[in-house]
Amino acid sequence: MRKNLLLGIFGIFIVFAFIQISLGENITCDEGTYLKNNSCVHYEKVISISPSITEDIYAINGEDYLIGVTIFCNYPEDAKSKTKIGGYVTPSIEKIISLKPDLVFAHDLTDPDDIKLLQDANITIIRINISENFDGMYYNIRTIAKYLGKKNEGENLINNMKERTEEVKKTKKALIFSTPSVAEIAGINPLWVSGKNTFINDIIETSGGINTYSDINKWQPVSVETLIHRDPDIIIVSDPSPDIGYSFDYYGEVINNPNFKILKAVKNNNVYKINEDIISRDSPRVIDAMECVVGMIISYQYKNIPKYCENNADCTSGKCISSIHICLKLNDEICVFGKECKTEYCENGTCKEKSSEKISAGHGSSGGDGTSPAKYVYADSENKPLNAKENVFPPEIFNISEIFGLKQTLNLGGNFKDVEITIKVKNEARKFKSDENGDVTLTIPDYGSAEITISKSGFKNFTKTINVYIGTLNITKISGEKYGDEFKFKVTTKDGKSVQDAEVEIYGEKLKTDANGIVTKQIKIIQTGLDASTSANDYKGSSILFDVKAIGKLKIDVAEKVKQRDTITITVTGENKNPVPNAKVTINGVEQTANDNGKIEYKVTTTSLTLKAEKEGYIPSEQISVAAEKDNITENETYGETPNETKKDINKNYNDLFLYLFIALAVILIVFLKWRKK
Repeated sequence: MRKNLLLGIFGIFIVFAFIQISLGENITCDEGTYLKNNSCVHYEKVISISPSITEDIYAINGEDYLIGVTIFCNYPEDAKSKTKIGGYVTPSIEKIISLKPDLVFAHDLTDPDDIKLLQDANITIIRINISENFDGMYYNIRTIAKYLGKKNEGENLINNMKERTEEVKKTKKALIFSTPSVAEIAGINPLWVSGKNTFINDIIETSGGINTYSDINKWQPVSVETLIHRDPDIIIVSDPSPDIGYSFDYYGEVINNPNFKILKAVKNNNVYKINEDIISRDSPRVIDAMECVVGMIISYQYKNIPKYCENNADCTSGKCISSIHICLKLNDEICVFGKECKTEYCENGTCKEKSSEKISAGHGSSGGDGTSPAKYVYADSENKPLNAKENVFPPEIFNISEIFGLKQTLNLGGNFKDVEITIKVKNEARKFKSDENGDVTLTIPDYGSAEITISKSGFKNFTKTINVYIGTLNITKISGEKYGDEFKFKVTTKDGKSVQDAEVEIYGEKLKTDANGIVTKQIKIIQTGLDASTSANDYKGSSILFDVKAIGKLKIDVAEKVKQRDTITITVTGENKNPVPNAKVTINGVEQTANDNGKIEYKVTTTSLTLKAEKEGYIPSEQISVAAEKDNITENETYGETPNETKKDINKNYNDLFLYLFIALAVILIVFLKWRKK
């Protein structure tokens, strides 16, 4: 009898185990994988909505998983043959869904409505943020590699990028002794520049320069007057790639713009063109861009060498379009960036002629004797090395950057008596001579851009362009603090007089001051370090940075105890605890809109709620989670849950059911066996 009892119990265990196996195990997948056929797998059908993400995928050898890209994904060449799903910010959601991907890589500017449509189609969305620096790029590469099962390839790529960055730093240390101001222009009309918290800022600083606009945040439009006032040593212009359908010539617009003629970068031929694709995409090719920027700084510093090539491929082939390769070697005889000298100016990887350029100790990279290690530079197309024997005026001979008023007294020093100074403004030139003490008084013809030429027998002419101003404008913010406010700015002269018809540029819009020197603009953006600049004829312009604060921070009020099948009230309030109408509340991934009283009536269908509120002009609320007491009468509903969560809830319900069934059968069997025994 006991044997029959044991066999019965064992049989129930077998049946129970068989049912569990047939219905699937309770599997939890690691991040970067998903549940498919009872196994955790990496994503194999992927769509990229960003050219930089596409380049990252190719760089880690994940292109076989890539089934769709944007029309702007033009690198590498194979990416052009991938199925196109629309633009960077205008993807075709219908096309994406029709390709049946299991993963879409989106970005910061992807429309939240588009993301919701894709999520409603049960497609996993991973948003890759635009990198603010190199570390951000490495993080993005690791994220993409994780989801494609390419972790090793991702780490190898990052290590390669870091090694090349170290080579750039090595080149900078050996060849660069100056720290020029560098402005990167990303667009014209309005003038867009790269500021701090951008990977381009990292490129400039790592290459040895200082970002002219390091005081503004990310990418912003600025005024032409601001660029003229800051007068960078080097200007980098990123021209759009012609193979994506754009034909803008930003480079030509800069060097041919009459307003920019007074810029020293334009006058000294230190405006450089670079392919927008390699400097504007936070992809592995930013290292190519950084190598080019180092070359630009080298060209700026060694004044008599030809300009650096526009891209590294040209530098190894000698096919530069508008510039000549610098045959430049470090003192260990290794070419810059590991490139070999293959142009007509080199023989067997060695420069035909070498010129050791000495650098004074004041520049900071010298040895104990005040000279740096030999730096070999090729000087010109006639195989003539750099000639450093000609007498030149010291830079401090005319160290004035601007003049206020039409009269200026200078002292050139006793070593420079009888020096001739010519000043030319608006086609009128006047000449002056210094006395035996080197003193001279200039009477200037007019206000505006003045060309100063200093000449003396036996010396190379010293030429400098400066601005002559009536005075300086001041701009102040007199009202406006938060999103949606009317911001008022006042323009005055140094002595406090209001300036009528002065031009004020705010966020790309140009306004004219009224009779009281005031402009008004409603601003609907939350941003720190926004630029407001002013200019007027014959006055030196000025600018200020100001912040536009949020109206407040949102808060979600919801009951602490929630039960399934209940209809609850969710209220969105501001910091003043007043309701915020029409706020968007995301509940378990689905967006709802609050009514005019800031409320949402919501029927609870799941065992937990995740909520976050957003509204333009406000800081989003913290994401909160609320546990819902389970209603055993209600069948599990999957609305708003992920497939993995739904699977786990169903498995849990089955587990409970089988446990109760097992206990009941065991009790019945025991009772039956005892009855038989009697």
